[in-house]
Amino acid sequence: MATSRKVVLLFGVENLNAILGWIAIMLVARRMGAGVLGELAYALSLVGGFSFLAFLGFRIAHVKRVSEGMDLGRCTGTFLTIRLALIALMLLALSLAWWVWTGLLGKQLYDLAIPLLLVIVAYWVVQLLAGVMLATFTGRQEGARVAWPAFLGTTTRSLLLIALALWASERGALGLAQAYLAGIVITALAALWYFRDYPMARPDRATFDSYTRYALPVAIASIFGVLRLYADKVVVGVFWDPHEVGLYFGVERIALFLGTIALALEAMLLPSISELYSKGATAEAAQAVSRAERYTAMFALPAVMLTIVWAAPVILVFISREFLPAAPILQLLCLVALLRVLNRPWSVALRGADRPGLASQVSIVATCIGLVLMLLLVPRSIPHLGLEDLPGLGGQGAALALLGTEFFVLVALRWLCYTHLGMSPSLQLLRQVLATLLVGALLWQVASIVVVARWYELFGLALLGGTLYFALLALLGGLTHRDLRYLWHAFHPREMGSYVRDELRR
Repeated sequence: MATSRKVVLLFGVENLNAILGWIAIMLVARRMGAGVLGELAYALSLVGGFSFLAFLGFRIAHVKRVSEGMDLGRCTGTFLTIRLALIALMLLALSLAWWVWTGLLGKQLYDLAIPLLLVIVAYWVVQLLAGVMLATFTGRQEGARVAWPAFLGTTTRSLLLIALALWASERGALGLAQAYLAGIVITALAALWYFRDYPMARPDRATFDSYTRYALPVAIASIFGVLRLYADKVVVGVFWDPHEVGLYFGVERIALFLGTIALALEAMLLPSISELYSKGATAEAAQAVSRAERYTAMFALPAVMLTIVWAAPVILVFISREFLPAAPILQLLCLVALLRVLNRPWSVALRGADRPGLASQVSIVATCIGLVLMLLLVPRSIPHLGLEDLPGLGGQGAALALLGTEFFVLVALRWLCYTHLGMSPSLQLLRQVLATLLVGALLWQVASIVVVARWYELFGLALLGGTLYFALLALLGGLTHRDLRYLWHAFHPREMGSYVRDELRR
């Protein structure tokens, strides 16, 4: 129950962050246009594409070793030293790539200005440094200390974005980037406050070797993981234009609401599973994975179904009419987010069981599949490769490529967990999917005859759809009184408040 409450806390905070972020993006999109938003997204993805050099699996290794009870001072000292060295490597690689592209080859990347790129670089550096403290909190399963700094930083960023959209839209993408930087600085300062009493010791060879042994199998996978995260925006930007990237980025913000579940699961489930395996409690670990998949699917499935049915009204209400052509992209990205949420517990199971190499193999193959699909689906042609008359689907092609990638991951992870860990997929998920499809088919018919143009109409129909889904799920035996008791204790406000107060005051 303690782990569930921490996941609920992080999920709630991430949803608040997503709501604030959505309000900010909506105003930015309406006041500044998709082009400015696309320029920011492209700059974030371009610099973020080099961030794999600052990860290389060591963050996961740090969470793993801290959760196993290794000396905290040695762990934090080792991880900070490694992270500083990798940040320097990332900056060197980025500078070299920029010089080769713009200086040696004399090419340009849109009209991206140097000040914009410098601010984005600073944003990434601060985020990576803050990640040392947040990863330590995660390894110790201190959910409140992970959530509170993130909430403060995101709130600051969102308020600044709103202010820029309303009163200083002429600052363009540079102003938006500065808001991102200010937000992450607040996150870092808040994390540093809670980190002030943590021990920090000189790294030793044994701790470094322990980190390296765990990180090396996932180092290559972390490279491919970053590519999967940013390649869609970069590929769309290379073969299309900032406006297309802006449309894609705008609707992606809506799909990220579902991604908050995956973030919460990753943060608290990994150290919990790792701790259980280190104690030899394999049966309890399998139960935790099954329970995580079941309860996240219980809420993610209806959210995806409702967004797919009313994609156009969602865009109209939550962003602006300019983004309506991206409705098919939103529908596909919601399915991508759903599969990522459902896949996360199984990926955590492999890494928590000290089998990171298996998860890495899946990530590498999936990224290669995704990149090939993007190159086939996104551009109209690639003359240098002799490819003509390609589908030219733009953002929709990128979303299709991601969907194909995540479906492969869904099958591969479950097969590996079954063959290596003895974990079988739960049949409860089939009941949830059946309930979702039946209610979705009914609502699709309703959407064909009911015009939704107001936010309260959208929320009313969403409430109706959600009620029908949970009622049907209960009839199918997928929602029991025991489930309701479990969820009540996980969400209980008084117990949640007591946990947050106790942890932040320690």
